[in-house]
Amino acid sequence: MKVKATTKVYAIIGHPVSHSLSPVMHNAAFESLSLDCVYVAFDIQPRDLEPAARAIRAFGISGVNVTIPYKESILFFLDEVSQEAALTGAVNTIKNEEGKLVGYNTDVAGFLRAIEEDLGVNPKGISLVLIGAGGAARAVLSGMCMKGATRIYIANRTLDKAKKLASEFKKAFKDVFIEGISLYDKNGLEEALSKSTLLVNSTSAGMKGTASPQIPLELLPKDAVIYDLIYTPRETELVKRAKQLGYRAAGGLNMLLYQGAESFEIWTGKRAPIEVMREVIEKELSGTTQ
Repeated sequence: MKVKATTKVYAIIGHPVSHSLSPVMHNAAFESLSLDCVYVAFDIQPRDLEPAARAIRAFGISGVNVTIPYKESILFFLDEVSQEAALTGAVNTIKNEEGKLVGYNTDVAGFLRAIEEDLGVNPKGISLVLIGAGGAARAVLSGMCMKGATRIYIANRTLDKAKKLASEFKKAFKDVFIEGISLYDKNGLEEALSKSTLLVNSTSAGMKGTASPQIPLELLPKDAVIYDLIYTPRETELVKRAKQLGYRAAGGLNMLLYQGAESFEIWTGKRAPIEVMREVIEKELSGTTQ
């Protein structure tokens, strides 16, 4: 890859971002299509989010992915958001349109496609427990509500945040039962798990260097499935425990792939080379990328 004065710059912002596979995935896609583009990562401290958003315009950065913990707070610094991003209340993709910053949420489509392909999940009529109440949780909620889920428990360490998110989404999806519960409420969590056939971890708990969420998975029905949005490591402790107990489970690699492909197409207007992107991130995770 040759970086020139004409090279368009794309980036991911978050904290932390050192684990991110987005740079290797997007740079492989750019190279595959011979595009004069480069993708880099910026670890942004919370106090620096506003100047970082201004820098997208100032430096003429063509597009940005947004990851934990800024998917919600970045909305305040954008000029426009897509309908899906507005519904979700979170943005993971920004396109710089000649100085106008437009926000999108490609996590919704990426998540839905991933759970269908990885676990055979059809959201219609399903009951689930969602761990977390941040920007990634909003994407999961949006997708499941739009596709016909009937019952959703939002389990979070901070009960008030779970209840607030549940209340917000109940206004938009009146036919869906949505309840916020505390991760520390043993009885409430046990009841939610016993009534659900899908569990989704949308938090960073379980990422390399962090403890896995301690969920009594054995309380789930035997036909339940588990999806962890984390993709580094490839198999989190949550996924390993689920499989040991006989449940079908998967990590977030395909969600990363599909949301990334949609971001790529928003930025470039070209069809994403998905198999190229898949191959390079799988090699990266297996430690074989040079």
